[in-house]
Amino acid sequence: MLRPLIKLSFLMLLGAGSIYSPVSSSHAQGQKGEQPKEQTLLRLETELVQLDVVVSDKDGKLVHDLKREDFELFEDGVRQQITHFAIGTARQPASWLTRERRNPAKDFNPSATPVEVRGERYLVLAVDDLHLTPGNLILAKKTLLRFINNQMRAGDQIAIVTTSGNLGLFQQFTNERPVLERAINRLSLAQNRVAASSIDIPRISDYQAELIDRGDSDALELAIQEILRFEPEPSPRPSRGASRTGGGLSARDRAAAQARAKARAIVAENAHYARATLTTLEGVIRSLRALPGRKMVVLLSDGFFTGGDSASKIYDIRRITDAATRAGVIIYSLDMRGLIALPPGGDASEPSKVNVNLPGVWERIEYEAVEAKRDGLNALARDTGGFLIFNTNDLSSGLQRVLEDNEVYYVLAYEPAVSHRDGRFRRIEVRIAGRPELKVRTRTGYFAPSEKEAKRTAEKAVERQKENPTKKEAQAAKEAQIRAGLSALFPLREIPVALAADFIDVPELGSGGLLNAHVDLAGMSFERTNDLYQTAVDLTVMIFDEQGKVASSFSHSVKLDLKPEALERALRQGFSTRSLVPLKPGFYQARIAVREESSGRLGSAAKWFEVSDLNQKQLSLSGIFLSLGDDPLSVLPSASEQISNGQPRPAQVTRRFKRGEGLDFLVFAYNAKADKKLTDLVIQTQVYSGSKLVYAAPLTKMAPPEDDLQRIPYAARLLLESFDPGDYELRLVVIDRLAKTSAQRSINFTVE
Repeated sequence: MLRPLIKLSFLMLLGAGSIYSPVSSSHAQGQKGEQPKEQTLLRLETELVQLDVVVSDKDGKLVHDLKREDFELFEDGVRQQITHFAIGTARQPASWLTRERRNPAKDFNPSATPVEVRGERYLVLAVDDLHLTPGNLILAKKTLLRFINNQMRAGDQIAIVTTSGNLGLFQQFTNERPVLERAINRLSLAQNRVAASSIDIPRISDYQAELIDRGDSDALELAIQEILRFEPEPSPRPSRGASRTGGGLSARDRAAAQARAKARAIVAENAHYARATLTTLEGVIRSLRALPGRKMVVLLSDGFFTGGDSASKIYDIRRITDAATRAGVIIYSLDMRGLIALPPGGDASEPSKVNVNLPGVWERIEYEAVEAKRDGLNALARDTGGFLIFNTNDLSSGLQRVLEDNEVYYVLAYEPAVSHRDGRFRRIEVRIAGRPELKVRTRTGYFAPSEKEAKRTAEKAVERQKENPTKKEAQAAKEAQIRAGLSALFPLREIPVALAADFIDVPELGSGGLLNAHVDLAGMSFERTNDLYQTAVDLTVMIFDEQGKVASSFSHSVKLDLKPEALERALRQGFSTRSLVPLKPGFYQARIAVREESSGRLGSAAKWFEVSDLNQKQLSLSGIFLSLGDDPLSVLPSASEQISNGQPRPAQVTRRFKRGEGLDFLVFAYNAKADKKLTDLVIQTQVYSGSKLVYAAPLTKMAPPEDDLQRIPYAARLLLESFDPGDYELRLVVIDRLAKTSAQRSINFTVE
């Protein structure tokens, strides 16, 4: 499987500045407007509503043999015709899910123009750091680390987000375990809650404050009795002209006013944090709308309250249901409190609040609070087709239930028989005809478009068309679009872009990141001028450190003027760019945005990488550099060879290979210990599929070059005949037997 390369050229990794060359597609694109017309699932004035449906039997087992005619679908009680039907699995999403090409103001889902469908799952792990207790945050971190290392499947795309937004750069989809582990370890509490202090008198819990705000006399009386117990009423003194609203109030009246005031403060604080959690969740879900495939959100939280009396309702949860319906997202809620068993008198960790004059009141409030706090979690999951996981301390099994729930599902779509334009919430119900014992879970509705809002949007669009923006305004709009692409939660694919970023140390230049980007030109709008086909793109690259500060940035414009024969080659091959960026030791994220000038289409990509501190004199490895080994006797070409023939190997960036090909890789070891100018390094090549080791090569000696013991290369070929199509992780482990230390690097690749 593994074959060492005959020789190695160190210069293969380096080029002067950036390299551009045509790269991929089998057909030449003609003049502007000659592109094939897109088919569409949508009629002009209707909405296509798409639903993911999970069906289970009475034992909770998924049902996988249903057909279109087995389903009955209702909107506001009126039966609808199911116009589209598909079955999806965890490894193969429903086949007609496609790339987004739609009018966001009219339709819910992508058009029918087929694109490649891969077996990726998109899973957002949403940590509610605004509502977790310190102990449960630690438990959440342990649970997520176990999930990443033991339950994450090859090809899974994971995003870890927090309801406070504190993770910053880490809140993007990735399948790289080191990045996910780093994000998990950075999780911390974001709240600073003071109103519900257990020291102040009265000690009012969140739920008790909610009850007081709703007018619950028992909850208020409990607080009054506690105040009077610690602040007994003094002997009455006559007060001439005393007002009932002034100093003449009785101790009991003052206690009631004090309790209500504190309850209002707690409810307001609860509302603030709940609103922040739900607003963040809605924003994340809506941002996933353009992403094809199976999309799940798991909310890890202790639960929350959504306001006291009816006047203080702070958020309409149906907004999240609407967002989930439009984006095709399912929410699962995980109650991080686990198994809850309250002893008599309430939480044993707090002083007793039981009053002998009100036996059982506090116990009743505490037990009701347990359920009330998870009501919001349950509603979010139930109304989007998921479920709530609670009363279990085995949270890893809870996450496993989520994964198993997505082993098989059905996708239904319909165009509403009546196209409402009143902005009201439309209720959806799905049944299985003649089989009432089966349980159906799906999203429960959406907000119909508003005719008034649509009219305002259309009027604004007309006004924008009439406007003739100045050059400054046009430039500002372009920069805003590029910034949006750089900050997206997932890569934008209007222009497919692939990015590789790897650490390397080069003599004389020092340490930094080697950035390789590949841009697909097949979808661009070439205009014909005489005998040339022309287009122009802007490339913007930004590199951020772990704290989100810009460490480096650059941009340039690329104008392509291609003859017909060069156009066909460019459409097949795209073009690549390579840059070496000097950087200090640290953890970085490189982001690239590519925008076509004429059409405004945008593509983006992001990649994390770590620059090692070689001054520490510890064994370190460079990034792993991949290339396509199509000739068993070939060697990795040097950068000068790549420049001269204009054909950089795009597989170094895209990291996708066909079964039966050879995958060439290269790595450098730094700071090996030397004894009389001799080193003793060995390397092992490992390949993982998810968390499972599927291949391990024998330990192999690394031979240092005579002139540089500090940069020891190793190059080999991994033969891919025995690998099934799928996603893999190549892991290289280097052992320094003199220093008795080791180091490793890993990289993901795909076999097609």
